Amino acid sequence: MRLTIAIIMMFCASQVWAGNVVVSNASARATAPGQENAAIQFTIASKKKARLVAITSPIASAVEIHSMSHEDGMMKMRALEFLALPAGKKVRLGKSGNHVMLLDIKKPLKAGDIVPLTISVAFDDKSKEQIQVNAEVKSLTRRH
Repeated sequence: MRLTIAIIMMFCASQVWAGNVVVSNASARATAPGQENAAIQFTIASKKKARLVAITSPIASAVEIHSMSHEDGMMKMRALEFLALPAGKKVRLGKSGNHVMLLDIKKPLKAGDIVPLTISVAFDDKSKEQIQVNAEVKSLTRRH
């Protein structure tokens, strides 16, 4: 019975629509002891041109959108004010160099935990949408 409920919850949480925006596959990895920050990955798409402008979570003091780039033989990470969301295109955060960081997490993340996120998106017509998403915390080590 627990397995059935878990599967239903995972299916329901795997994709969230809010008006013009869909967020899917939100997840994080469990943290190691003493780790203060954690990365979140997800895919986001908007029906119309938009910008991902903010993310908040009650489990972190701050949440930032970051880009990573290779410059002069070094990887550099920079906080972004926003991330462009082209109309009708999926944008993956976590594998494309862009990712989300939970800063100063309030407790360690354990496999099976849920990280609640509020994702704010702004459109060219000045309207905004907020999407409530639950990111599943996966094991620190990947199983093959």
